[in-house]
Amino acid sequence: MATAKKTVSPSPEATKMPKPSRAKKLSRTKTPADTSLQEKSSEELVIENFSALTQTVNMLTETLEMLVEKIEGMAYHVIAMEEVLAEVVAANGLNLARVNARIRAKIISGTDGACDFSRAIDVAASIASPLPRR
Repeated sequence: MATAKKTVSPSPEATKMPKPSRAKKLSRTKTPADTSLQEKSSEELVIENFSALTQTVNMLTETLEMLVEKIEGMAYHVIAMEEVLAEVVAANGLNLARVNARIRAKIISGTDGACDFSRAIDVAASIASPLPRR
């Protein structure tokens, strides 16, 4: 005859975690950085600050250059897509009223009506226009 093994959970007193010992408060002592600031002249501090600012400006310049390159790439893609869409629209036609309604609905639902959809509608009209582009 098989018997079931009974598991007993430990009592709550046995599972209590011991109280952590209180850490001693550390007194504030002067670090080498604190003393080096007091030993430097105001001219040395100004030079260090200008050096740090120059490094920061250089990093920001590099970041902005990278972002401009990315935006240029996006602009090339947008221009190419507009031209491809213009050719597709010219070949197949387009129900501009339905496109405008979709633009309105998408912008209103995505922004809770906070943004104006007229620019997007103007862009759509420009893409769908049979007139030559500038």
